[in-house]
Amino acid sequence: MAESFFKSEIRRRLFVTAMLILISRIGYFIPLPGFDRRLIPEDYLTFTSGSMDELGDFTAELKLSLFQLGISPQIAASIVMQVLCHVLPSLVKLRKEGLDAQEKIKGYIWWLSLGFAMVEAVIVAFYSLPYSIYAANYRFRHVMVTSFLLVLGAMTMTWICDTISESGFGHGSSLIICAGILTGYTDTLYKMFSQLAGSGISSWPYILGIVGVFTMVTMWAVLVTEGCRKVKLQYYAFKLASSARSRSPVTEVEPYIPFNINPTGMQPVLTTTYLLAFPSILASILGSRFWEKIKDILNPETSLGAEPWVFYAIYAFFVFLFNIFDIANLPKEISDYLTKMGARIPNIKPGKATIEHLRKVQASTRFWGGLLLSILATSSILLDYHLRKINQGFSVGFTSVLIIVGSIIELRRSYQAYNVMPSLNQILRRYGV
Repeated sequence: MAESFFKSEIRRRLFVTAMLILISRIGYFIPLPGFDRRLIPEDYLTFTSGSMDELGDFTAELKLSLFQLGISPQIAASIVMQVLCHVLPSLVKLRKEGLDAQEKIKGYIWWLSLGFAMVEAVIVAFYSLPYSIYAANYRFRHVMVTSFLLVLGAMTMTWICDTISESGFGHGSSLIICAGILTGYTDTLYKMFSQLAGSGISSWPYILGIVGVFTMVTMWAVLVTEGCRKVKLQYYAFKLASSARSRSPVTEVEPYIPFNINPTGMQPVLTTTYLLAFPSILASILGSRFWEKIKDILNPETSLGAEPWVFYAIYAFFVFLFNIFDIANLPKEISDYLTKMGARIPNIKPGKATIEHLRKVQASTRFWGGLLLSILATSSILLDYHLRKINQGFSVGFTSVLIIVGSIIELRRSYQAYNVMPSLNQILRRYGV
């Protein structure tokens, strides 16, 4: 039965995705040894404010667990690598070398993740000394053991994300965060229904308004994720086999290259959220006045720093910036592929002219996609901010809705790609290809 079940590529990938997501959730409830948890306050390790508040309520997760660091080291490593690939000449040259270069860049991201995990683990280990039952006599040993377990958990999460992306469906980090958000939604919905329980008829306009805004945000998220620009193709003396057989089930379609306006899904939103939460974490751990000032500036709910519009402007700028960043050199890869398959873009010469044309198309597509995504993400976080004022500190989390919608669409797109492969293979064999 197991052999029959795993014979299908789709079932095998679905099983890998589901099991790894389950393991990632279980890891948050495996306690680190050597702590008196009766002393740990409810808000312990809740460093972040501002944008991170909109990613769901994680109070159900165990404090000082094996997966306490989560995927934050991998996110930090990805941010650093995205910047370095546009700054360092060696990495700029490397990212233009195709698919082999992408594997090298993934290796660099893994080592950077390990470095960030070690730094974060040591900081958390020292920060948790007041709650350790061994810190009085074995201070150094406590820091070493706790740091080792935290690094082990962080790199396990990195491996889970990479394995889901390569051997499962969807993007690993997005699905992990999506699972955490859905877990935290249970508490949010309970608070909302408890608050509206005694309102009676007067609560219906509020509920309908929330549902309407939710629908609009979801539709906009689908548009931003699925929208693409099509570049038409022309083949050299090539004719589909379907045209030679009038009764063929294959329908000839106009060939084109799709350039998605937002190819990375909601990754720019996640990256920006973690990046803007970093000063808040440093301020809570180090107690520096400088980082406290940055924390106040990046928190729209405080009047001690800058005006709220400063935070929203910074947030929109970084979402736009991370959307137009491109580590892969897709125009060169596509141009080489078109040359091999005997195709060209109408009125564009093959070679350098094609690469330049595709680069301009990609740049303009990324620009408008980043602009739409930044407007959507900033509008969602503004809605969350005002709903928190109305709902006494909690909201539906429209920023979380963006991440959930993006993850589901990416999961569906990945599933459809593998689902169509058996039918495509049969059609190709029928025509002798």
